[in-house]
Amino acid sequence: MKALIFGLHLALLAPLCAVAQKSPIKFGEIPMDDMTMKTYNKDSSASAVILSDYGEAYVTVTTINASLSFERHVRIKILKKDGFDLADVEIPLFREGTEEERVTKLKATTYNLENGKIVETDLSKDGIFKEKFNRNVNLQKFTFPNVKEGSVLEYSYTLTSGFITNFPDWQFQYKVPVRWSEYWALFPEFFIFEKYMQGYIAPAVYEVKNKNSTDFRIDGHHWVMKDVPAFKDEPFITCKNDYVSKINLALSHINFPGKPVQEIMGTWEKLNTNLLESEAFGKTITGSNFLKKKAEELTVGVTDPQQKVAAIFSYVQKSVEWTGTKDFYADNLKTIFENKKGSAGDINLALASMLEKVDIPVEMVLLSTRDHGFVRQQYPMSSQFNYAICSVTLGDKTLLLDATDRYLPMGILPERCLNSHGLVISKTKHRWIPIQPKAKARTVISTELVLHPTGELKGKMKYTHEGYAAREFRQVYFAKGEQEYVKGFLADKAWEVESSEFQNQAEVTQSVNQIHAVNISEHTTVAGGMIYMNPFVMGQIKENVFKLEAREYPVDFGRPEEKTYLCRITIPEGYAIEEIPKPKVLMLPNNAGKYTYNVSQTGNQLNIVSMLQINQSMFPMDEYPTLREFYNQLVAKQAEQIVFKKL
Repeated sequence: MKALIFGLHLALLAPLCAVAQKSPIKFGEIPMDDMTMKTYNKDSSASAVILSDYGEAYVTVTTINASLSFERHVRIKILKKDGFDLADVEIPLFREGTEEERVTKLKATTYNLENGKIVETDLSKDGIFKEKFNRNVNLQKFTFPNVKEGSVLEYSYTLTSGFITNFPDWQFQYKVPVRWSEYWALFPEFFIFEKYMQGYIAPAVYEVKNKNSTDFRIDGHHWVMKDVPAFKDEPFITCKNDYVSKINLALSHINFPGKPVQEIMGTWEKLNTNLLESEAFGKTITGSNFLKKKAEELTVGVTDPQQKVAAIFSYVQKSVEWTGTKDFYADNLKTIFENKKGSAGDINLALASMLEKVDIPVEMVLLSTRDHGFVRQQYPMSSQFNYAICSVTLGDKTLLLDATDRYLPMGILPERCLNSHGLVISKTKHRWIPIQPKAKARTVISTELVLHPTGELKGKMKYTHEGYAAREFRQVYFAKGEQEYVKGFLADKAWEVESSEFQNQAEVTQSVNQIHAVNISEHTTVAGGMIYMNPFVMGQIKENVFKLEAREYPVDFGRPEEKTYLCRITIPEGYAIEEIPKPKVLMLPNNAGKYTYNVSQTGNQLNIVSMLQINQSMFPMDEYPTLREFYNQLVAKQAEQIVFKKL
């Protein structure tokens, strides 16, 4: 949204900067205690610590427009090499048409202690550059010079924007601890904002101070957090930005005295209407008439609507390569098909347009991908979304389609899309729908091995991948090629592979198989007439991924998972089984997960069956202790050995 034009018959309103606050630190004045710091006393494992993070945002209003200013001042201590990535800074700049936010007063300095003196190295202008992130965001980037262990980094800047609806949120918590974080958000009394706090750490200070300007009241919202611990990025979360401590701000409406209320946030219904009327969204679907001929060619003679959908889906999926950009608008589709590359919005709006041309009812569904975060349905803002897929209803069946991924069959969404709910943009009725996985990540490992008295194992191993597991295999296989894939398969193994065979690599509607003839010499231990062997030649879970005793956010697997391990071992002549693991069945409540394990003997053959099923995608915090203990017991069971004794 460009700078608002109010056309008010008011005197010139004083800019809010007249009541702006001050940073708690002064640029360039670094305490010697911070320069000599070797470890952070609140977290000795920290690779860096944000010493101070100060920001203030304010709106400047005149009789003709309004603009937004955001000032930031950051100071960081680097303690270890692992913290060097904090020397790379990105400042997002929103843009629309020819308008773009801009950064001024940028300065950045690295401070090092040399022979007891503080030596400064300033950022040079040629170290600052800009790159495109997506349709509406550029990134202004820079890297601090001369960064070492022990350096202190400091930067400050002012961001000026005509997009007052993009009022900055403020993040208090990062992957490294924060000693001091402070934010001032200064609102004119007639600017009404929605505010919501997230995370599990409460501010040390939250206050609202009313400040009088020449013509109106300013509400100064002030937050402070001290000694904020580092965010622990545990596995199986959607996006850390969903869980870090943060204040989110959204301009709801503007209410000038004697003037009609100006809605900014609006409603989902209004967003639905705006998108249908947008040249880059709804009109791209109903327009783009150059696609009509191709859509008709692909479906000529086809009467089954699902076969029509399949033909068009396959064409788009194979014709346009996804660039990796996530969005829900389209550029000129003719250019996209000529270049054979496009964003998620380009590809899926093209798919919708082609389906519309052959009278297949299609609607778009707005999503927030897993790395973009949750959608809060009480806040009708398009900025909560970053992706769009197609929804096709055929009778009583609904297909959700995303043609960006060449390694998934029609009707199976990429894992990045599996993030709770989506908003259907519709000419008849916009609505929310659940986005649920339609496939598992299923892998079956079948092995037939002959054990020799020397401890060597010889035989065949077959992997069968289905659903999301097949997609993961295909991505790596086609990226590397068969020869490099096999090298990667053996990367940490001293195995000899006599031959390898792959089946159905390119048939995305089928499971994919890989079969390897192997000689394994390092898996067993032979001593004193005994052979000790872990039965899991492949696929053993050696450690529990859930390391924290308590967890403050849910476990989100995204999709169900199933891993089966079948192994048949021929016992060497002259040996008998001395010890085998006992059978085990582990169950999670409500059939959320199950693990079964059994080892049995038939003649001179030993049969191992291990099956892990995770049937529930999301585990809330109160179920975490049970899930963690489930994996503890699974890891312990899979660590048990088989012992063979020489007769």
